[in-house]
Amino acid sequence: MNQTSLFRQLTFSCLLAVAVGFLASSCGPKIYFPVSAVVPAAEPKADIKKTKEGAYRVKLDVNNLALPERLSPPKRNYVVWVNTETQGVRNIGELKNRRGMLANTGKASFLGTVPEKPTQIIVTAENNPNVQFTGDHTVLRSDVFRIKK
Repeated sequence: MNQTSLFRQLTFSCLLAVAVGFLASSCGPKIYFPVSAVVPAAEPKADIKKTKEGAYRVKLDVNNLALPERLSPPKRNYVVWVNTETQGVRNIGELKNRRGMLANTGKASFLGTVPEKPTQIIVTAENNPNVQFTGDHTVLRSDVFRIKK
């Protein structure tokens, strides 16, 4: 192997390392959800990113989630809440179950924004998606996380 070839290989490796580092740093915080006692098969995955406008985009996807009607007691909706640094816990919308042609697909998703910096994601089962306070039926609760500037 000549020097030119070795130099190209080294340059490529360095550029690849920088690109991977940049991509990793541009991602939001890693958000962990302990196994739920209410829906233990549920597999939540959340992503939070700061928008250009300064708000925070919250994306939540949950696989293997039972319909809220199948819970005990049965409910009508799943509601997504965030705990924020300055405003406390607030309702940011409904986690929508995706239904297939004949049945529930077991998948649910939410995409929304919140102006305050979130520190935790909570999902509750409710009979009304517009409630202002969390009920007693918490389904999922993330660990507390920090979003870097």
